[in-house]
Amino acid sequence: MNNKLLLAATCFSVFTMFGGAAEAAPIAYEGFDYAGATDLNTGLNGGTGWSGGWAETVGGVLGPTTSGTNQSLYFGQAGPLITDGSTHIFAGGNRASERDWTTAVDLASSDLYFTALIHFTTGADQANLRAEFWDGAGATGNRRANVGVTADTLYTHIQSGGYNPTGSGSASANLSDNTTYLLAMKRTGTGISASLILADGSSSTLASEPITWQVSDPGNSGVNLTSMRLIANGANGAIRIDELRIATDWDSVVDGLVIPEPGSLALLGLGGLLLARRRRDASS
Repeated sequence: MNNKLLLAATCFSVFTMFGGAAEAAPIAYEGFDYAGATDLNTGLNGGTGWSGGWAETVGGVLGPTTSGTNQSLYFGQAGPLITDGSTHIFAGGNRASERDWTTAVDLASSDLYFTALIHFTTGADQANLRAEFWDGAGATGNRRANVGVTADTLYTHIQSGGYNPTGSGSASANLSDNTTYLLAMKRTGTGISASLILADGSSSTLASEPITWQVSDPGNSGVNLTSMRLIANGANGAIRIDELRIATDWDSVVDGLVIPEPGSLALLGLGGLLLARRRRDASS
């Protein structure tokens, strides 16, 4: 098991020890732990909760590329990417990829939460990234959520495609180069909201969902969402993406994002680390 999975499992163990919700679990998780320099659309099929691998949805467009740099994004990250034996994906040009998850989310009775860590090495104020959510397999049928950043603007739209479509909720993102953020979205049966959260490494930052989301767009919907499409264009600076989660509650969509401080890890001791590892292995 690589270091990212061990640290995530250790974080889960610490969170539980200090009163966290042990039952928190996303519907789907993708840590992008693949060999380097591979097109995501070659059917890469890691993570949990998915019904199949990543696939092409836009004719002739390649998918994001696995990094192969032994670097991952973490919520406690400041400055340059860290080397830890894991990977992420990046898009240095127009890239797109689709994936279906196993358990559909019925907006008539549940909310859909989405989070992903994003990092812009350069050109943050010019990069484009969006995630779309659909009610049909293979990102087909009805698009019922669109969230992303474009030209230093955070936006979200109830159904329309494109970057910052007309009528969407939007606000200045104030993005900085060489900085990691958590892109978070909540889709209910009556609207969609999103925020960009600086990856400050503090568990209190993610203790509860935003009281006031930064952008929102109203609109009724009762469809079952079952697939997503990632689209990115970082021609003016590579976009890095990692730690993607889909869930029906806030705790589940941020569980495992905050890596414990060294002091917290020391409290676990070898026994705690081994327990965390066994828990992760048992669920893999």
